[in-house]
Amino acid sequence: MMLLRKDGLDVIAIPQPSHAWLSGEMASAWGNEHFAAPTPYDEVCLAAGQHDIGWLDWEMTPALDAGTGLPQEFFRVPSKVHIALWREGVRRARVFGRYPALLVSLHADTIYAQYFNCNDASVENAEAVRAFLDEQHRFQARTAASLRADPKFAEQASPETIEHNRLLIAALDRMSLEICWGVKNEIKIPNVPTAEAGTTEIHMQPRAAEGLVLDDLVLDPWPFRTASVAVRAEGKRLRGRFATEADLHRALDEAEAALVTAVLHKA
Repeated sequence: MMLLRKDGLDVIAIPQPSHAWLSGEMASAWGNEHFAAPTPYDEVCLAAGQHDIGWLDWEMTPALDAGTGLPQEFFRVPSKVHIALWREGVRRARVFGRYPALLVSLHADTIYAQYFNCNDASVENAEAVRAFLDEQHRFQARTAASLRADPKFAEQASPETIEHNRLLIAALDRMSLEICWGVKNEIKIPNVPTAEAGTTEIHMQPRAAEGLVLDDLVLDPWPFRTASVAVRAEGKRLRGRFATEADLHRALDEAEAALVTAVLHKA
């Protein structure tokens, strides 16, 4: 499920956990008079940075996409594998605590709501996804009730705050994906929660009008507390295409590191 970023004739393969780390970097800088800072701060930032923790093992030996000769991208992973990885992600997030695990589970919910259509899927895949989501909904209800019964988290576990944080994780995820892929034109990030009840749309685009600097980006409206924010994720530079998974894994083991960086600016 690596993210693939073209760089000339090369491809930079960015592991999902590295992309999630970039989400966490943005979460830690989030918040101003128009956009509420994460609350509970540590738990939300942790969930943003670890929302793809279920993919850790997969990323060590990613599947080969025979059609491209490159690592398989997340939208090509079979449903049965995808479900197992998300279930593992929630299980691993529980090691950190209830709140991060709740947000990772809710993010899985968000992903399936956005990208999976039961009507277009096989009966087997649709049933598997419904069963997984039913399982997650039960976990979410139990965990939210436990948090609301805990004096430390009661105020931060209201349905409104949990929904705010679900939307925030989704927005950070989308922003990070676009940064990792490389922003060439204006990107619209929908359903971003604001400091007031409600959401807005953030526009992200390259700063330079000529001679585009792809990783020098302008955001409007501005969601961070400082006038600019620098973020990064680390991938591996792949040259050529691969016929077998063994060839791909060998190339990834030997590949040079490739740092993907971006500086985000206030419009």
